[in-house]
Amino acid sequence: MRITVKGKNLDVSDDIREEAIAKLSKGRRLFDRFIDMEVVFSEETNPRIADPVHCEVVLHAKGKYLRASASGPDASTAIDRAEAKLTRQVRKLKTKLVSKPRRDAAARQEGQPAYAGPLPDPSDLP
Repeated sequence: MRITVKGKNLDVSDDIREEAIAKLSKGRRLFDRFIDMEVVFSEETNPRIADPVHCEVVLHAKGKYLRASASGPDASTAIDRAEAKLTRQVRKLKTKLVSKPRRDAAARQEGQPAYAGPLPDPSDLP
């Protein structure tokens, strides 16, 4: 999986970059079909905003995009909040992809008659 970490109006230090990669890669343990991840940090300069650091994560899987964004007083808190949102979305996606084939297979089996043994020979019937 390719991970890109960018900063918008903010210089991303190596510590923050490595922390973002380490924490956000945990979603790969839940579901390993991701192609790439883009993490963008931005900072608001308005003093009235309580959480000035904003973290946006876009995760690309085959045909699916998951997006989570969160703000915090510092980059570490923003990463934690975004990771929690992203983990929830990954679990939901995996549940959908895994349970649908199982549900379809169960529906097909319910439509078929249960096996009751070999059919009787018509010559034996009265």
